[in-house]
Order: sequence, then structure tokens, then C-alpha cells
Amino acid sequence: MSRWTSALILLALPALAACSTTKGESVLNKYYDLTKVHAIAVVDGNNPTFAVTTRQQLVDTFQFEFMKRGWNVIERSNIEKAMDEMDFENKDVTSDVERKKLGHVLNVQALTVVNIARAGDDLSLTVKMMDVETGELIWQGSGEGAVNSGMSTWTGALAGAALGAVVGNNTGSGSAGGGAVIGGVLGGTAGAALSPAETENAKKVVLKVCEEIPVR
Repeated sequence: MSRWTSALILLALPALAACSTTKGESVLNKYYDLTKVHAIAVVDGNNPTFAVTTRQQLVDTFQFEFMKRGWNVIERSNIEKAMDEMDFENKDVTSDVERKKLGHVLNVQALTVVNIARAGDDLSLTVKMMDVETGELIWQGSGEGAVNSGMSTWTGALAGAALGAVVGNNTGSGSAGGGAVIGGVLGGTAGAALSPAETENAKKVVLKVCEEIPVR
């Protein structure tokens, strides 16, 4: 392995080890009688800045955290089916009419609406649990953190360049540099997608927000 290839790999390692910072908080309405809530639905707020699959993963994480604390949570597939049948696309599920309509169909007493947004490498989210009938806030949280998409692109480029250099070096003298360039382009392109590591960073924001969910 050439010195140039070794240097690229050494540069990639700190980037791979980089971690994101997360923060989150939530507050419970202490005046609300939680015994009135027998079941809840966790609903995607449909913010288009994230892909549907990513939003679903984060909504599922919220569902899991509520279930861990003893809440009766409606399965996401049932929620999506109800919303499709009722043509909820582009409608505000928090509005008085739509909130009651969905809550009655799902037979839940509270809706938890998750809104996820992205600005550059950062993810931010807000979540509100509302009484289906009155709209009263029961629990609310917010959080933010870096998902490191920019870092992932840089890491992908470095890793791709290192791999390309190794391949090029093994296929003939003088071809390591060309292999690194090609590998860097391909690696950078792959790194631009939401990686498993980025998804885990996003989930950490959710977990931070969920730390003070009341136990049932």
C-alpha cells in the first residue's frame, strides 16, 4: 500500500469516528388527567424535507418509546390505512375537524403529531400530543441535532478514494491516483444519501426528546 493511500485512510478514520451533538426536551401538562387516555396514535406531520421512509423510521422510534413506557399505541399501518381512506393528504391533522375525524376512526383519545425538518446537516423536530376532542396539549417536545450528511459525503469520498487507490495500485503502476479520483467521486455520491449512521443520529434526537415521557 502506497504512502498516499495510507494517508487517505488515516484522514478518513477521524471523519468516520465523528459524532453528532443532540439536544431535546419535553414538558407534560400536569393539569391534564392522563387516565382519560386509553390509546394514542403517533402521526407523521408530512414535512417533505425528509423522505417518507426516513420519517416513518423516526415515527416508529417514537411509537416504540411510548410503548416502552406503557402507552397503548395504534399500529402505524392502521393509521396510514385510515388516513388514505379518509384522503388526509395535504390536510392539517391538528385542525379541530380533522383531528376529531381521525381520532374517532382510530378510536384513540389522543393524537401525537411528529413534525421533522432538515436544514443542511441538521435535523429538528417537534412533537405534540393533543386531546382528540378538545385539542388540549397533553405533552409536547422538541429537539435538534446534526445528522452529519456533509461529513458523510466527505467520509464517503475519502473512503472511496482510498479504496480506488488500493485497487489502482494492485492493477498496475501509476494507476493508484486515477483509481482514487474515480473512487472518490463514487464514494462521495454514495455518502450523500442518508446513511445508517445518519439515521441513528436522527434517532438519538428522538430518544433525547422522549426521555421524560411519563410512564403509564
